[in-house]
Amino acid sequence: MGVALAPLVRWEKLRDPAPGYTLLIGCNRNLGGMLMANLLMLGRQRRENLREVILVVDGSPGEVGMDIAARAAAAAPGLPVRVIHYNASQRRLSRMIDWGWVYAWMSWAIGIGACTTRYAMLHDFDALLLDENAVEARYAEIRRQRVEYLGIAYHTGGGVTADDRLVRTFELMFDAAFMRDRFEPVALFNTMKTIGGRRVEFDTFLNAQHRAGKTGLLPIGEDQMVHPSQMICQYVDYRVGRGRVPANNNLPMIPYYEFIGGDPALLETLTPRIRENPDAVPLWGRTLDTTTNSAEHRAWMRKQAMRMEGVLRPAGPDPRVLAYFDAIDAAGAPR
Repeated sequence: MGVALAPLVRWEKLRDPAPGYTLLIGCNRNLGGMLMANLLMLGRQRRENLREVILVVDGSPGEVGMDIAARAAAAAPGLPVRVIHYNASQRRLSRMIDWGWVYAWMSWAIGIGACTTRYAMLHDFDALLLDENAVEARYAEIRRQRVEYLGIAYHTGGGVTADDRLVRTFELMFDAAFMRDRFEPVALFNTMKTIGGRRVEFDTFLNAQHRAGKTGLLPIGEDQMVHPSQMICQYVDYRVGRGRVPANNNLPMIPYYEFIGGDPALLETLTPRIRENPDAVPLWGRTLDTTTNSAEHRAWMRKQAMRMEGVLRPAGPDPRVLAYFDAIDAAGAPR
C-alpha cells in the first residue's frame, strides 16, 4: 500500500522554522459539525506560542456542506485556523481504500508539509482538551526534555511493548523540522517490522520513532481530556459497511460532539428513536444496534459526556444530553 500512497504527499525540508508550534487536525468531510466541538475547546486553551491550527479535510470544499473557516471563527474567535482540502488525486485513492488509517496518515502528512514551525502536535479530531494549559505544557516540555517526540504514554499493542519506548500517536508533540529532514511522508504510514525476533505492527508514526530520534513522556490525566478512542475509524468502517465496528463502540458519542459544536439536531432526533427501537436505529444511511454496548461502556460514555457538561455548563447538564444518555442506558437494559 505504501507504494501507492507515496506519490500523494510530498514535503521539503523546513529550512527556517518559525517559533512556536502548530496544531494539526485531520477532519472527516462528513463530520464538520463535530469538528466545532474540538475547536470550541481549543479556543479555551492558553496559546501564547500557537502559530496556527491546520485543519486538513479529506474532501473538496463543496463536499463538506459548510464553510469550515467561517464556522471555526464563530466556534473559537481569534483561533488562527487554516483549512486545507485534499486534492483530486488524494481524494480518489483514499476513497478507493476507504480506511481510517489512510485518512489519518494522509491528513497528518499534508499538515506536516504545510507546517511553518519547528514543533507541531497531532491533535486528534475526537480529542477534547479540558485542561486549558494542556498544549502549552507540552510545548514547554518537549523543549525541556530535548526530544523529537513527546507522547502521553508508551504505545502497546501489535507486538509493541512499553519497553520499546515508542509513544502513542494521539496528542503527540514532535519536531516537524526533524521529521521533514529525516523522512519522506510515507515513512510515517503503518508498517510491519521485526524487532529482536518479534513481528510487530507499527501504527502511524511508530516506524519513524523506531528509526530516528528520542522519545519522552508527559502524561495526560483522565480529567484533562475526553477522547473516545478509535471513534473516527469506527465511523469510517460503519459508513462503508465493514464488520470491524466492535460491540463496544463509541459511535453514540458523535451526536453528542455535534451537539457541543452547535448542531443539536442529530442528538435530538436519535433520542426517541433509541427509545423506540434500540437495536435498529437509523443512522448515516445504515442501522445501528445500540444494545451491543456493555453496561460498563455505556457508563464510560456517560461519564465522558458529564465531564464535558461540567466544564461547559457548571450549573448542570443540558436536559437534552441527559435524555439522550438515559435512552442509551435504557437500550442496554434487559427487555
